[in-house]
Amino acid sequence: MALMQASSMAAPPKKMMAPLGHGPQQRDGPDRAPQGHMIIPSGMSCPPLLIRKDGEFQAPRLLDEKEMRANEDMQQKKKNRKSVTPCKGTGADENGPSSKVQKNFICDHCYGAFRSGYHLKRHILIHTGEKPYACAVCDMRFIQRYHLERHSLIHTGVKPYACSMCDMRFFQRYHLARHTLTHTGVKPYACSMCDMRFFQRYHLARHSLTHTGVKPYACTMCDMRFIQRYQLERHSLTHTGVKPYACTMCDKRFFQRYHLARHSLTHMGVKPYACTMCDKRFFQRYHLARHNLTHMGVKPFACTMCDMRFVQRYHLARHSLTHTGVKPYACTMCDKRFFQRYHLTRHSLTHMGVKPFACPMCDMRFVQRYHLARHSLTHTGVKPYACSMCDMRFIQRNHLERHSLTHTGEKPFACDMCDMRFIQRYHLERHKRVHSGEKPYQCERCQQNFSRTDRLLRHRRLCQGRGVAKVENQPCCEPRPYGQEPPPAPPTWSPLHPPPGRLAV
Repeated sequence: MALMQASSMAAPPKKMMAPLGHGPQQRDGPDRAPQGHMIIPSGMSCPPLLIRKDGEFQAPRLLDEKEMRANEDMQQKKKNRKSVTPCKGTGADENGPSSKVQKNFICDHCYGAFRSGYHLKRHILIHTGEKPYACAVCDMRFIQRYHLERHSLIHTGVKPYACSMCDMRFFQRYHLARHTLTHTGVKPYACSMCDMRFFQRYHLARHSLTHTGVKPYACTMCDMRFIQRYQLERHSLTHTGVKPYACTMCDKRFFQRYHLARHSLTHMGVKPYACTMCDKRFFQRYHLARHNLTHMGVKPFACTMCDMRFVQRYHLARHSLTHTGVKPYACTMCDKRFFQRYHLTRHSLTHMGVKPFACPMCDMRFVQRYHLARHSLTHTGVKPYACSMCDMRFIQRNHLERHSLTHTGEKPFACDMCDMRFIQRYHLERHKRVHSGEKPYQCERCQQNFSRTDRLLRHRRLCQGRGVAKVENQPCCEPRPYGQEPPPAPPTWSPLHPPPGRLAV
């Protein structure tokens, strides 16, 4: 049956036309104006109407056969949309065909079909970008009134959706449904490349980037790229220097909230991470994991230039400088350079004359804490370093190592001008003065110089009046000579000629 299109519409442009085939039948009368749609006999279907996107609903036109096929193909691709839905409030006969509500309102942009003009108008806003619903408290705008109402809860603080298993409440029903999964343990989103599962689809999409290697978020100030937007925002702070998280107990500020929370533990003294093998506790989980390696004996960081291994990567990086000879930390007051920042800080105290470590038992102060700990042993009398070959004990490890050489007979310090070797480096340096003729130690009274401190001390006893009665006529700076006759030689004896007072055997 050929359908004819009405030539004009009597209704105003803003009024939506009823779908064809569902309007009430009108009686023909002389006073009635011609209607803007045709009456379709029952049992016949009408092709969908094409509605203009500008919202001014002009005379509808019928889709031809080609456009209808294109529309059907387009709707078949939209899996989440149903082409027809059961009509509400219509009672169909069981034997007769069920009444269907057709989606006769077609979008010119994407050919999406809608069942009412309201739905079509709301959909067209997606294409035009118009957001008619504005928040009265902030500048945000929304396409739907429902979105505006849901957003308003953020300003009022009302959270209407409560969890039945805990005390948490949420602004949106979707957030509640997602939170419920944490109680049930269900992770509905599975990764197709590994065995990991996730609570949220977004987490799965973000995880998939680790397999593909794609980093969609690029820094505009350097070449670094990131998998997550949050990581990019956090990285950008390093360029701007902004530290938004401030400690309320001191003046420190931090780039990340996590760093602030970790720092706050130092004020409270709380160490939440406890070692299961000893009594030590730590502020950070990383410190605990690093400490556990000391119990297992694992040293995962190996030096590529020697056989040494380290528990921490930082120790390996610091050790590598000994191979390259680079000393990156320079003193600003002298020409010395150091491998470690700590050594530079400690050295700077020698220029300032500061000795921050004071002995509580006497008035001595020290530049290093280690020197104070070593000095404290002189008060307590404790000698923690024991020789394994004899009964001697020592306050310092260096003294024990030096003493052990007397048992082994090893003399590691050799003179490069003669064949003599020494146990201690100090003895070697003292010996070298014999070759150089250097005498750095001088007597304050007679200005005589000596190459060794022990000889200077022995001379001082003579020069300052100790034992002067015995050497009145002798120069103070010369060794005392023997008398006119040499002293008698010590007697020699044998078992046949014993010395006086002994009997022969």
